[in-house]
Amino acid sequence: MYRKLKFTYISTLNVSYSTRVAIDAAIKENFDTKQFKPKKHPGTTRVKIAAIPPDIQKAIKIIIEDTGAKSMIQDSIKLNNYLSSRLLPPEDDDINVKAAKIYNSISKKVLSNVNKELTPDEDEKYQKKIQTSVFNVLKRNVYRWGNISYDKPTCLQYLMARAAPDYAVLVRVLDEIRKKYPDYKPHSFFDFGSGVGTGTWAINNYWQGDIFEYFCVDTSQHMHDLARLILCKGKDNVEFPLKSYFQRQFLPASTDLKYSIVLSAFTLFEMPSMKTRLETIQKLWNKTEDFLIVVEHGTNAGFRIVNEAREFILNLPKGQNNGYAFSPCPNDNVCPRYLEHKTPCNFIMKFETLPISGKSEVMADLFSYVILRKGVRPSDDPQWPRIVRAPIVRSGHTICRLCTAQGELKEVIFSKSKYDQTTYRCARSSNWGDLLPVKENNK
Repeated sequence: MYRKLKFTYISTLNVSYSTRVAIDAAIKENFDTKQFKPKKHPGTTRVKIAAIPPDIQKAIKIIIEDTGAKSMIQDSIKLNNYLSSRLLPPEDDDINVKAAKIYNSISKKVLSNVNKELTPDEDEKYQKKIQTSVFNVLKRNVYRWGNISYDKPTCLQYLMARAAPDYAVLVRVLDEIRKKYPDYKPHSFFDFGSGVGTGTWAINNYWQGDIFEYFCVDTSQHMHDLARLILCKGKDNVEFPLKSYFQRQFLPASTDLKYSIVLSAFTLFEMPSMKTRLETIQKLWNKTEDFLIVVEHGTNAGFRIVNEAREFILNLPKGQNNGYAFSPCPNDNVCPRYLEHKTPCNFIMKFETLPISGKSEVMADLFSYVILRKGVRPSDDPQWPRIVRAPIVRSGHTICRLCTAQGELKEVIFSKSKYDQTTYRCARSSNWGDLLPVKENNK
């Protein structure tokens, strides 16, 4: 059902020989006293692989058996492939520019053999011919975007195809908050594009006893029905387990209520334009009390949506509901991956598939995300660099590609001969997506 991911590391940067880094002095003593170990340094990603909770899996199994959804496995594979290959809807301005270029090309070709002055009727005839040709070429060359109508069969296909990877990604993303602030207790949760309920499952993985209100928005009533059925153990006669759990098909107009954590996961692709997406992000930000999380597929198109949201919030006028990039970015500058290379800033998450037709498998999924936090970045935020591609591990040295607090991409060679043992072993033990607990040292 899922593609097994294989990556080839191609460097587009010059390896940085001049940049020297060292373990952050603020935590060096913790390594010296063995409180921290390089293999499990404080920047490592704690969630390596995730599986849907057993009670949820059991409910899903009952639903699949009761509905005969197994017969739609091939359709669920097609849906998954479609979702992971989608492009953004073309913008009107882009279509107009493309149409103008095609028009100029075709009109020159059509009129090149005309050696006389045309009458109004002849000119109109030629223009109709040109316009028809332009339309036909444009139809073949413009991406035919359409949002997905989630009827009952499509919802079941989505459940089989995407519940496992979506849940795993959200658990991984939410752990960024839990890891940095272990005592943080959100009191409410707003899930925009809640789907089958993966956001609720993930938030309950960390804070079920703390959340007193769940507010779920999805345009599909079939999705809402399926999400409730899953939480009721797949049965209609079971009492609903969560108090203050609300479902709506549209964003509420009121801006008075705010929620501790607001989530938009794999949802903004359904918006027909950038304008609509940014208007939605503004509404979600207005409802955010602490954290706004945007997650999409780790494709170029998915990252573009995430980056749009990030740039929009970080560039709000000063004094107007401002925030900062909490994760994965150690800075609030323009994303260097997008600025320099137009390549997605994405990460990989392993997950266990649902055992729909046999045993579960361990697969992997690429995702892009941003966590935006209300307020000003704390002065004691270490802003450790993030590893944005799989490190190259060789005998005696390791190469890490880092996104730094200065908003730069740097490749640093951590060699056994030129670095202290702790720094070297931390780099060697780190993986794609980890923070590296180092500071630049130019001495």
